[in-house]
Amino acid sequence: MKIKIIENPDLEDEVIIECKKLTPEIEQLVSQFQPLEIRVQHRGTDLTIPIHDILFFETEGDNVYVHLTDISYKSKYRLYELETLLPDTFARISKSTIVNIKKISAMDHRLTSARCIQFVNSHKLVYVSRMYYSDVKNKLERRSLL
Repeated sequence: MKIKIIENPDLEDEVIIECKKLTPEIEQLVSQFQPLEIRVQHRGTDLTIPIHDILFFETEGDNVYVHLTDISYKSKYRLYELETLLPDTFARISKSTIVNIKKISAMDHRLTSARCIQFVNSHKLVYVSRMYYSDVKNKLERRSLL
């Protein structure tokens, strides 16, 4: 695959992809340029927030909450629905939580042998269950190679 970048300060940003055949790799590349959004509820109002701003999704009782750096919103979706809708930059870390891999700043071990995830520019923490640990670790390793 050839990649050509030409900078021109007089133009608006534009990405053109010419290919012999649309492959899954090219589709993934295209999806990175398309801003994904999700609808949430806040105090009776429906809002739309960009997916890339989300730290994690978490269930609490019968509700799913969308956590951003400093606020959380109620979602209309169930976690299993989000798993199918979200890009592969999100990973399930427990029965009740899905995280944005791009927003993880650290993952460390606690005394209880649980693995704790810390997020960029946030005080919020979540814990990875043993069942999901290897998948999260693999996604983090792939991210660090890019």
